[in-house]
Amino acid sequence: MYFRLSHLLTSLFIILFSLASPSALAHAHLKQQTPAAESTLTTSPKEISLTYSEGVEVKFSKIELLGPNDKVIPTDELLLDTTNSSRLIAPLKVSLSTGQYTVNWHVVSVDGHNTKGSFKFVVKAD
Repeated sequence: MYFRLSHLLTSLFIILFSLASPSALAHAHLKQQTPAAESTLTTSPKEISLTYSEGVEVKFSKIELLGPNDKVIPTDELLLDTTNSSRLIAPLKVSLSTGQYTVNWHVVSVDGHNTKGSFKFVVKAD
């Protein structure tokens, strides 16, 4: 009886775990970014735009732009796209000069999970 009961409990656990909502186990993964990762731009972008796999909480999220020599480049207040709750926008306060830039991001998805990452792009202004 004990052997069967342990198998039954194990089977029930596996079934319950597999029925858990995939969205409850998910995180907001970066799907698209503008400027694109590893891209080279000939003009300064006006904003940094990040689109995630699910909705994000703008109040608990951050986009940091680092310029050459890891100097922080100021951005305006982080905005959530009014038509897409999975897209964050960081308008730039200044025009970017020639150099390599790093975008560090940290978001909290609507289900409360934290995700972070970074990518680089280059500006080659004429």
